[in-house]
Amino acid sequence: MAVEWVDRVGEQLETDRFGRALRGFEEVDSTNVQARAWAQDGAEEGSVVVADYQTHGRGRHGRVWTADRGQNLMLSTVLRPSLAPDALGLVTVAAGVAVAEAVDAFAGTHRADIKWPNDVLLEGRKTCGMLLEGSVTGGGSRATPPDFVILGIGLNVNQVHFPEALTETATSLRLVAGRSVPRVPLLAHLLRRLEHRYDQVQAGQDAEVRRRFTERMPRLGDDVILRATGSNQTVAGRVRGITSTGGLRLATPSGEQVVHAGEVTTARRSSR
Repeated sequence: MAVEWVDRVGEQLETDRFGRALRGFEEVDSTNVQARAWAQDGAEEGSVVVADYQTHGRGRHGRVWTADRGQNLMLSTVLRPSLAPDALGLVTVAAGVAVAEAVDAFAGTHRADIKWPNDVLLEGRKTCGMLLEGSVTGGGSRATPPDFVILGIGLNVNQVHFPEALTETATSLRLVAGRSVPRVPLLAHLLRRLEHRYDQVQAGQDAEVRRRFTERMPRLGDDVILRATGSNQTVAGRVRGITSTGGLRLATPSGEQVVHAGEVTTARRSSR
């Protein structure tokens, strides 16, 4: 069933493509699932699926994304980037910057940080997570751009209560700003920032986007232990920033290492 508030987003859009095709639902299994099906049917780049509630929302590493009904922004955008598969991390970099900039506009005096690779933080707590999923057909190679990718974004907007396991690590715009945040202008602004930063990456202006990302990294210069995705292997080093494809640069005793997928498990301030 369609959700009424999404119909008002078009009136406030300032984008060329993003959100011009927009589907809103009261409840879906997953906005990423719905957007993928739409992309396979030929949805244009910038088409967006929004839902008030997901029954099977997903985060990174197969985690479940939980959110109260009608309180947050859960959306997925169809993208058709011209980037090679090994550079798709730049899409996540662009999205992180865009979300942080949109959050800043509604968070009062607070400034959002970005935890590599794809979490946006307020006051050190997670307020947004992103999931990028690609699709390649016809025996695509490492140099062949994907047919499409789906960028899923879950942003805690007006939620005030979280599961006990998340009370120390999650927050929302409302909790930080001290007031309810209207979702219509927030979504319209988010799509404008997302289109801008994505287009910069597409146009080869990724250095600017990466600089913006790095400026918001709270662990920059810190000593961390990072666990690689899909294994128990860890890498210890000092965070030096990100590479030209969005990988994390770590200075280790044996030299610089680059990690493309993983999660910081331990961090401490260095004596910079």
